[in-house]
Amino acid sequence: MPYGYILWIAVTGLCAVFIFATEARTWAKAVVIALLGVSFLWRYGFLVQSALGVTVSLYFTYLKARSRS
Repeated sequence: MPYGYILWIAVTGLCAVFIFATEARTWAKAVVIALLGVSFLWRYGFLVQSALGVTVSLYFTYLKARSRS
């Protein structure tokens, strides 16, 4: 399995959880959907996917830290 698929599967999964399982604002979900769509169409979309994965992971970390306090 090429390593590019690992990034694709991980980012798609993170974005799906962000869109369907969080109580984030609608505009934030729309931005994530738009960036994910652009990343599939652009030649260097793996950079956008990497940034999107890091950002969504940091958001989940923020939510986890916020729920503990």
